[in-house]
Amino acid sequence: MPDKSNVVVAMDRSTGRLTAESRMARGLVGALDVYGLLSRPVMQRGLYKACRLVGRLAFAGRDAAVSLGPDATIRFPASDPYWNRMLLRSYDHEPELARFLTLLRGVDYGFVDCGANIGYWSVFAAAPSRGGGKPVLAIEASGATFAQLAVNTAAFAGRITILHRAILDRSDIEVRLDDAAHEARAIAADGDGPTGERVLSLAIDDLLAEQGWAGRRLVVKLDVEGVEREALAGMERALRDGALVVYEDHGADDSHALTRHLLADRGFFVHLLLDDRIVPIRDAGQLDAFKRDRTKGYNLIARRYATSWPEAVG
Repeated sequence: MPDKSNVVVAMDRSTGRLTAESRMARGLVGALDVYGLLSRPVMQRGLYKACRLVGRLAFAGRDAAVSLGPDATIRFPASDPYWNRMLLRSYDHEPELARFLTLLRGVDYGFVDCGANIGYWSVFAAAPSRGGGKPVLAIEASGATFAQLAVNTAAFAGRITILHRAILDRSDIEVRLDDAAHEARAIAADGDGPTGERVLSLAIDDLLAEQGWAGRRLVVKLDVEGVEREALAGMERALRDGALVVYEDHGADDSHALTRHLLADRGFFVHLLLDDRIVPIRDAGQLDAFKRDRTKGYNLIARRYATSWPEAVG
């Protein structure tokens, strides 16, 4: 079990209960929560920066923990603004994806988490109380982030398999990561300099064959920062077998390039996940009506066949 002595603050998302090491820690989180609530009309602009400032000044070197349910807890550096927002009742992390995976709780499938980060969605899918106890393959390219992924998935050692690789269209190619923050880290472009971490690539079809997962029902989450087309090229067998792909179309991309590619070039069937419903997307231009926050990634699902699963999609 991870050492709990370094946890400065923890939130139980299922009950809303916050526990903190000190009144100061509780007060700071409370102040951030108030800001998160008041800034909702403007899509919580400035919340990330506020969480980063408080994290660096008050929580550096300490950990935070968030419980998603009685059997699902993740841990992360408390100074990390991408994740420490989860300590706030006023903030929720991709509720539309949580709703979708909850709809699939009763479906027998395997979850492939490409770009798993610290394991939030891997743990969500594997936890019986949340995702229904699915088997998971979690792949993360960054060594430092992979180490945190290992901590968070240790309790699911029999259900989650983790791999330190970079998803691409071919396996066993050495690639270099850039130096962006973990939530935006990507494979570096040629000529960008020699400083990034190096890691071997892995094609999804090869991964599935190695793990004995070929031919099974799959949800494949692609959060691979700019190499989604390559990732798709490396999973042609899985797509023919009916795999469903969860991907992001970023709010800053006015062209909706990846969705346009999936619809126009590949002829896929695409749906947009919203907090309260699932919307069929037949033309990329439809996304203009939904993508209002330029700092946010919008989750969509894509599949090759209209008649393929999941049952949750009409």
